[in-house]
Amino acid sequence: MRHDIRNHRRGRLLLLGGLTLLLTLVAGGLLGAGAGRRSTGASAQELGKLNQFIQNSNAKDDAMKIFRQGRDQIEEENWSRAEASFNSFVAAYPKHKDIDAALYWMAFALKKQGKYTEADRQLEKLIREHPRSNWLDDARAMRVEIAGQTGNQGLVVGALDKNDLEIKAIALQSLFQSSPERAVAYVVEILKPGSTADRRLKENAVSLLGQHRGPRTTPILMDLARNQTDPKLRKEAIFWLGQSGDQGAFDLLKELATQSTDTEIAKTAIFAITQHSSPRAYEFLVELARSAPSKEIRLETIFWLGQRRNEAAVDDLMKIYQADQNIEIRKQILFALSQHRSQRALEELIKIYDSDTNREIRNQAIFALQQINSQRAQAKILDIARTEADIEVRKQAIFWLGQQGGEQTFDVLAQMYDSEKDKGVKEQLIFAFGQSRQKAALRKLMQIARSDPSVEMKKSAIFWLGQSRDPEAVKFIEEILK
Repeated sequence: MRHDIRNHRRGRLLLLGGLTLLLTLVAGGLLGAGAGRRSTGASAQELGKLNQFIQNSNAKDDAMKIFRQGRDQIEEENWSRAEASFNSFVAAYPKHKDIDAALYWMAFALKKQGKYTEADRQLEKLIREHPRSNWLDDARAMRVEIAGQTGNQGLVVGALDKNDLEIKAIALQSLFQSSPERAVAYVVEILKPGSTADRRLKENAVSLLGQHRGPRTTPILMDLARNQTDPKLRKEAIFWLGQSGDQGAFDLLKELATQSTDTEIAKTAIFAITQHSSPRAYEFLVELARSAPSKEIRLETIFWLGQRRNEAAVDDLMKIYQADQNIEIRKQILFALSQHRSQRALEELIKIYDSDTNREIRNQAIFALQQINSQRAQAKILDIARTEADIEVRKQAIFWLGQQGGEQTFDVLAQMYDSEKDKGVKEQLIFAFGQSRQKAALRKLMQIARSDPSVEMKKSAIFWLGQSRDPEAVKFIEEILK
């Protein structure tokens, strides 16, 4: 059972690993995703900063009422009314101690409406008239962010020479929007061997290359994928090559997947290939799953085939299953079928369970069935729990039924307990009751603790009641102690 749980977790981690990489890279280039277009709303960080400022102010005067009104309008994404509120604050209270904050948030609302020149004018006023403002860095960052729309390229180039990492990242994105050729040249300098640029800036630079992919950027990403010595930067470059759809890039990804001596690089290349929807990419994945020299690479590729939702994936996985007797490979195929989640995959899993006498395979088949949320799968697992001759396999089925819960499932398990003779199975049923969050399961444990003829079963039931922390269970245990 532990082995199957570890295999389940491994599969989940493989999936999460790919998604985490994707999310990390997108987050790294988040500034790039929205540049040149109107943003849809204020981020949680921006709203948090605004709310924190208002909380710290504690002022109750009329000016701050206007400021709070502007804050509410920003939260509602009513940018024109927010602009009007902060504008009225500036006009009515030009000497107020928070005039700099009002200028900043008026610029913020203007930016959200695409009024970049007007926003820049307010930011420039803030910087010029309030050189000690707490909003100075934010104002400078926003000016650089919108420089591509205001035509202020000198501001961007100047920001790239500063030591402020956040400003540099924003400036680089702005440069990609307004002057891609200059941006690419700057990125080449950042990423060249021996560069002392901050690693986070390098990561952002690779992400920006990927987001602005084309004839100029793809060769740079390919060179990074081949030769970059920093593993993380190399993986990011490989990821973005997977997004490019470029056939030359695809050939490189194939080479990395099959020839790299670094397993993690090979896995990253496989994930990148899975992003290609072409028949050529799919055929390569099937061949890799079937015959890659490394078993670890085969397992990885089989997992990703399970993420394909086409019927051909079920056929190809079953062909590999039938041709390969390796237990690990077969178990990974069962997990991959569970991720396909189609009726066809479900039926193949049931056939495998019914025809294979290997306990490991049968246990993995049960786990795979449990992954598919369907009445047919649930019914099969219940049938195994009731009628399977192999006690250990029955216990595996009971374990996963206990993890799923469900009122009807519990009723069947409770009836099984009452008629069961095998001690090990009864213990597994008690464990399943203990995992359930249903009141009926707790009450079944109480019944066992009160009246089961076996002292061992009573002890086990009391233990799981104690683990539940349910008030009714606690009261029951207290009564026992009296």
